[in-house]
Amino acid sequence: MGFDPVRNPYSDEEYVEIPKIETLRERIEAKRQKIAELLSKFIALSDDSGLETDIDDSYQAKYQFNNLSVKKLIRRTDWPVCHEIRANLWKELCNTKDWSSSKRLYSDEAIEYDRINQGKKQSPQILADEGGVLNNFDLKEVGSVKLIRLLLIIERLRPEIVYAPTIYPLCSLLLHFNDDDSDCFACINYLLNTKGFIMTAPVQWAASSHTILALVKKHKAAAYVLLKRRLDTTDDSVLVKCIEDWLLWLFQYLPLPYVCRIIDCYFAEGHKFLIRSAISIVYIWSKVHKRGMEDFKGKSLQEKIDAIKKEFQDVATNISVSTSTFIATAVKIRNLQSVTIAKLQTQFEDELREEVTSRPRPIKKVRRTIFCEAFKSCLVDNDTAVELMSYMPERLQLVTPTLAYQLSQDGTSFYNFWSKVDKLDQTIIIIKSTSGAIFGAYCSSTWSERHDRKERTRSKYWGTGESYVFRMNKEMELPEIYTWVGNAPDVSSSECPQYFMSATDKSFVIGSGGCDAIRIDEELTHGMTGPSTTFNSPQLCEEGAFDIYELEVFHVTSSD
Repeated sequence: MGFDPVRNPYSDEEYVEIPKIETLRERIEAKRQKIAELLSKFIALSDDSGLETDIDDSYQAKYQFNNLSVKKLIRRTDWPVCHEIRANLWKELCNTKDWSSSKRLYSDEAIEYDRINQGKKQSPQILADEGGVLNNFDLKEVGSVKLIRLLLIIERLRPEIVYAPTIYPLCSLLLHFNDDDSDCFACINYLLNTKGFIMTAPVQWAASSHTILALVKKHKAAAYVLLKRRLDTTDDSVLVKCIEDWLLWLFQYLPLPYVCRIIDCYFAEGHKFLIRSAISIVYIWSKVHKRGMEDFKGKSLQEKIDAIKKEFQDVATNISVSTSTFIATAVKIRNLQSVTIAKLQTQFEDELREEVTSRPRPIKKVRRTIFCEAFKSCLVDNDTAVELMSYMPERLQLVTPTLAYQLSQDGTSFYNFWSKVDKLDQTIIIIKSTSGAIFGAYCSSTWSERHDRKERTRSKYWGTGESYVFRMNKEMELPEIYTWVGNAPDVSSSECPQYFMSATDKSFVIGSGGCDAIRIDEELTHGMTGPSTTFNSPQLCEEGAFDIYELEVFHVTSSD
């Protein structure tokens, strides 16, 4: 039985069409049985069509496909890179009771996206993330456009994602084999909702390299010893620098057929198979470069590290084993237990958390939608106003903020300022310095709390973790927004600084800790800004000490 070749509209790859899979029942066991039946059918069909498979007749005779685990089937079956089975298989492995609702959610958001966007060029935050893997595997132009929209909608619907560098290549691969981007979203949504698939915090990814090195040390000792000998050090904090690009090995440097086979197994086994694959690259490297000490004579430690990182890149790019051998190498890492991986990962996250969380981290810089008209400002445009409002709680996005104070109209007297601002519920403050820098804050509590003497004897600071500070990014023409560090998923909020707001009759402060994110005094003519631990924010304008050209305060209120 043969099939006519057809083309994926989002990719230049040709694939072979197979019959559509019947809708699977929601129960896990029923779904596995159906997938097994599909794979059994595929193997029978591939025998007729001449496609190669690693499962021979004796293997088929030995096992009943209805009962064989999906994981083992996927490991053993080496489909061609362009085969359509991946579109069906990946989708069915992610198909749960939430599948239809995820597709509807995406479709509704896509309609709203197209209405709001109207041809404007937008850039997902993930494109600016340091260390991201930006390989779309040569999607066509129409596929690339859908990829950007898919990423933007994921960022809007899943704002809790801080850092997830695997999302870009996963979305790209899904679009290669499925022209329905709502299916692709439903797959990603499943992976994000299911433990063990996608890590979404910087500290998790920082710890992952250390976890892989520890596993290499345990399961591929010869490779670990070679790495020590090549670098002439036993310091794991140095050795780990050689493998910090492991995600690039898998999604940037390996040829597409290998990436597809890794992802086949990933959808069945989760992040653990990415770790297996990275360890396999290290193992293959050790076989290729077991001799070569003479190349490092006279080189500094950093030069040695850079050279080994290039060797890993070359090993992945010019992989010397077949796809089936590579997968077999990953599978043959014996006794690689999930509990061991989790224990190591937790250990290294705890060790690295303070270092990672101390790095300045701007929150997403993407255009969003809100539930009312944006406020009108003489300092920022409508897109910026929408972005600033979108970071406020949703209950406060129902009413357009109103201008309560403007420096150029109401004067530089703190008396006038407090008479207009003191009793406002919540406020957005926007400042423009005489050098042209624009920055400000959302303050989640009323400034009149400065009069509460009983509370102020306990602490001169008040406010909540809904507050944030921001500065304008001139290149992107959007604000970089820094929320409270206690909102991050990888920290304990009770241990985070909570210096949100403070004020006297002649000054006010927003975001203290270390330095003040914003401090205004001297009758509203002068201010200071520095790095704040409350928001993990950098200095908000280049000069640090600044003179005020204009200042606006907007009243934010609920619909009550």
